[in-house]
Amino acid sequence: MAGYLSRLRSSGVRLPVRLALPLLGCCLPAVLSAQSVADSGPALPSDSRIIRAIQLERRDVFDPHERGWLARVANALHFETRVPTVRRELLFGVGEPYDSARVAESERNLRGLGVFRRVQIDSTQTDSGVVMKVLTKDGWSTRADWRFRSAGGEVEFTIGMVEDNLLGTASSASVRYRKTPDRSTVALGFRRPRLFAGQVGLALAYENRSDGRLSLVALEQPFYSLTSSAGFRFEAEDRDERVLRFFDGSATARDTLFRQYTLVRGSAAWALRKSSTGFLRLGIQAQVRRDDFLPEGAGIPFPRSVSGAFGPYLSWNRARFLVTEGVSGFAREEDVDLGATIRAGINVAPSAFGYERDGFAPLVSARVGTSIPGGFGYLEGLVSGMYTSAGLDSGVVQLAATGVVKPTRGHVGIVHVEAGWLENPLPGAEFDLGLGSGPRAFRSHAFTGDRTVFATGEYRVTVTENFLGLVGVGIAGFVDHGGAWYAGTPRRLGWDAGVGLRLGASRASDTEALRFDLARRFGNDAQDGGWVVVVGKGFVFSPVGKRSL
Repeated sequence: MAGYLSRLRSSGVRLPVRLALPLLGCCLPAVLSAQSVADSGPALPSDSRIIRAIQLERRDVFDPHERGWLARVANALHFETRVPTVRRELLFGVGEPYDSARVAESERNLRGLGVFRRVQIDSTQTDSGVVMKVLTKDGWSTRADWRFRSAGGEVEFTIGMVEDNLLGTASSASVRYRKTPDRSTVALGFRRPRLFAGQVGLALAYENRSDGRLSLVALEQPFYSLTSSAGFRFEAEDRDERVLRFFDGSATARDTLFRQYTLVRGSAAWALRKSSTGFLRLGIQAQVRRDDFLPEGAGIPFPRSVSGAFGPYLSWNRARFLVTEGVSGFAREEDVDLGATIRAGINVAPSAFGYERDGFAPLVSARVGTSIPGGFGYLEGLVSGMYTSAGLDSGVVQLAATGVVKPTRGHVGIVHVEAGWLENPLPGAEFDLGLGSGPRAFRSHAFTGDRTVFATGEYRVTVTENFLGLVGVGIAGFVDHGGAWYAGTPRRLGWDAGVGLRLGASRASDTEALRFDLARRFGNDAQDGGWVVVVGKGFVFSPVGKRSL
């Protein structure tokens, strides 16, 4: 990548000056005239497989032939993605042999930035070699973040402004206000990949809560490709918060604790083997943590317990990617990993580092995908635990399977099942389902505990992919079943089913569709049955390892 960048000459493209960021960017996608930037190298010996030039064609949210007044107005407000931002994600350069795997991975890198609605890289054979044509179409990145979830009279909402492509650099800046049944939060966020030396990214977050605060800073150089040699991450997090614990499906917290938490963690990894078909990486990580709890009204000073741990890990991957459309949203390309990835590691936690006993914590996570008739599926798993001389101190097991079928264009069916087990979880780390996460028609904290099962199925039909040139529309039917409970208590489960409307902005950089569901809740011992309206975004499940426990 560095060699490629050093050979590129300045494109000479001038970014127009804007007077202000669009504050009403919720519905103002735009188009700037497509610009083509040719990048040619010095004269090289004739070879039909050598890349002789790279042409970048960047378009805004509407294509050039779409010349309505809305496009013209928004054209003055939207910052088109800059040439260096696009170039940095390309894994091929002038003078290098054409490699289809690197071309496909470059497309994934560009889509992974989350700022484009369409990415396409083509090649043209000439007498002297290959000319690469890179087409990017911006998604509308300035938006009012309006999210609303309601179930059974309980409301959770978020309002805010988000810019996902700040000044055309693929940086994200946000300000949000969130209100839940438990607390209100004002949150600020910033993320810039490749901020330093074109390789190291920075992320910042701050939350001012009605019952505490959170601060986070992270520096990261990820593995930008399957063939990257090294990567690292450093993060520091500090929390002062209230922890509510719910039992037996009650809407009122039984226990209230106050928590002071500080974590400083670093990791680095190196590729032992790397190719376009996969990798084997060796890493090491270390952390220092403080995590103290006090019951409400304890009237004593907070303890200050500090502990440390460190250990190695291995990560193995066999790559296989699928590009699909219309799963999370409408008419948008989505990358699906159907390969296999396994990560195994162990952290050593000696008593000299602040623990009561010497211990060790192994962790294994895995993901494997496959094609199925008419679609694809994947399995995920996570197993981790802390062992001391007294045996298992704490642990977690999570398993999940997801299947997607597309019997015909505009139709998609999704089935997801998962199960989880916790041993001695920290307060607030229990499974917590309800209000659109898990069985969507139940209120928040309807299902809590250290055991969980959940299954959901949805079938969606697309009515139109691009209504008025702005939004995709679909209708869906769904059914959910699952819940959570504590070991030694009766299982608490719930059913719901219904129909809903799906809306997805076809010109935005965000792919997830909004959900407007009319759901029938079938009552259980903690909540009566009835019809409810549930509003949310995306799916009612999350990938293993990315969900909040």
